[in-house]
Amino acid sequence: MKTIDINTVIDREKLSPLQWLVFALGFLVFFCDGLDTGIIGFIAPALLDDWGISKPQLAPVLSAALVGMSIGAILSGPLADKFGRKKVITSTTLLFATFTVLCGFATSTQDLMIYRLITGIGLGAAMPNISTIVSEYMPAKRKAFLTGLAGCGFMLGISCGGLLSAYLLENLGWAKVIIIGGIIPLILVIILLFKLPESTQYLIKNNYSLKAQRILETIQGQPFSEEVILKLAQTEVPSTQSPVKQVLGKYLVSSSMLWLCCFMSLLVFYLLTSWMPTILKTAGFTTQQFSLIAAIFPFGGVIGATIMGWYMDKTNPTAVIRYSYLIAFGLFIVAGFLSSDLLFFGITIFLIGALLAGAQSSLLPLAAISYPSTCRAVGVSWMHGIGRIGAILGAFFGSLIFTFDLGLSSLFYILAIPTFISFIALSLKVLSEKSKQQNQSEIEEIA
Repeated sequence: MKTIDINTVIDREKLSPLQWLVFALGFLVFFCDGLDTGIIGFIAPALLDDWGISKPQLAPVLSAALVGMSIGAILSGPLADKFGRKKVITSTTLLFATFTVLCGFATSTQDLMIYRLITGIGLGAAMPNISTIVSEYMPAKRKAFLTGLAGCGFMLGISCGGLLSAYLLENLGWAKVIIIGGIIPLILVIILLFKLPESTQYLIKNNYSLKAQRILETIQGQPFSEEVILKLAQTEVPSTQSPVKQVLGKYLVSSSMLWLCCFMSLLVFYLLTSWMPTILKTAGFTTQQFSLIAAIFPFGGVIGATIMGWYMDKTNPTAVIRYSYLIAFGLFIVAGFLSSDLLFFGITIFLIGALLAGAQSSLLPLAAISYPSTCRAVGVSWMHGIGRIGAILGAFFGSLIFTFDLGLSSLFYILAIPTFISFIALSLKVLSEKSKQQNQSEIEEIA
């Protein structure tokens, strides 16, 4: 009988068809998550006109999904560690798809707020868990890049929501546009049920070794030549502590800095994705102009996250993201000066998207590689959930823009501040990790 570390099978030079399938399904879940997250912001101007409501009245609707996302992300981590990644991903994707469709039939802001709250619970639970399972199927040498690349589906989904709105909103109306956004993930749920495999790490930790063995044999393309005992890597050995205690104990400092970074980053990101179309319309942009410019922002994140993921596998992953936030901070200042020039303003928005949205997307693979599988689902989900509180504040702050009558320039100057705080948080995370490594080296020398 032979003992095999499962990572020796997963860490292949070339991805197997099953690994590519997990990657593709992860990308599609991210895409649908982004589509349904962002589409409410793109239909907001049409909704305001159709229902004759004020912008502050719409703020609870825009923030309701964000509240749900925070709840869903925090709850889903422990659930995924207990019941499995696949069950949580499929059930929560079904949840957000169903209630996105129902949003198209809402007749009041109260109905729409409730539907968006429940939609948000599904959205918030699905994203960190699909990121976790994708990271667990990707080879170590390309884990950050491929997990981040799958995460680009989220930004692409938001961009496609903008394109969908730009070309269908005036002809079909906001209700049909949002219904289309819900039907797409409903179809995906069927595919996930039959095609998405469970995490092999989860299966082994929960004594489903035979199922894990079948998956690993599919990855390597042939059965094992003899009877085997599957084991986790040394860093993945089950802990006597619960996942929650590990995150709040051994990984508390790194977790806190990830939470702060994600909080500030999502505050900026969701203010822009939720309110940019309305802000630009108020500034005099046409429907097509504000839809396309708003779509440029997350599309830049697709490019940025792809490049960052590649560098994260080659060098210190935390350093890659923190410098992206620093450059984004400078670009927000530049955007304040260029807000009156449409061409240069659009280019700057694209670059901010590449750096800020790209860094935000890269936080998920960064969190995934920062924790062992014994507490990975909790670590990633809690970062996402706590960060969503920043997203909620961002959506509410967006409504205050109109109360205080802030211009585009002033808005971008203000948004530079939380972006810089994200840089500071990751800088402190790097210092903490270096200090921990230094202490460990000293202990080993003494021993």
